[in-house]
Amino acid sequence: MKNVRIFYKKTGRMKFVSHLDMTRFMSRLIKKANIPVWYTEGFNQHLYMNFAVPLSLGFEGLYEVMDFRLIDDNYSLEKCLSELNAVCPPDISFFHIAEPKSASKDIGFAEFKIEFENTSKVFTDKLTEFLKRDSIICQKTGKKGKIKEIDIIPKIKGFDINENCLTICLVAGSEDNLNPTLVMDTFFEQTNTPPLYYTVTRTLILDKNGNKYE
Repeated sequence: MKNVRIFYKKTGRMKFVSHLDMTRFMSRLIKKANIPVWYTEGFNQHLYMNFAVPLSLGFEGLYEVMDFRLIDDNYSLEKCLSELNAVCPPDISFFHIAEPKSASKDIGFAEFKIEFENTSKVFTDKLTEFLKRDSIICQKTGKKGKIKEIDIIPKIKGFDINENCLTICLVAGSEDNLNPTLVMDTFFEQTNTPPLYYTVTRTLILDKNGNKYE
């Protein structure tokens, strides 16, 4: 038995598939591809899968990561990748597979590309000034519905604005996680800027040292 980490893209219509539905989707896809995977033991057996960082509904992802286990040590990873792509529907594709180099607890950041439908220099200047503040206090709703105040500036590793696109690196992982939607909502609210339509694509997942998570 060996652990396997597979990397895939989730774009187009697939961005409207929730994380919970993605677990069902991946389970059915692996079964359809006849991949020899390991199932948990006990009364309620299910296919073992672990997603690095769940992707928010409505976001596209270009570097999504999922772990599972092969029960056949001789099963080719290249064949596994090929068989999965052979049964994939549109808007999802697997581009790399390997044995894990790091644990999920090592995840520290995620990089996002936020593309606006229409911007102006006034807008980009205002957004730049906002993200360069020493502190940005806003309210965040926790998993249990409890609202707390947080400062999001320490959770922003870096950003770059180029015309209609904001590239931003935010803290991510099981210990802490900052959603880019919260950043934008706070910007619109605190600067009295009329909300603009934008799309979000997660382009990369990084470890705590800022290296690509593999």
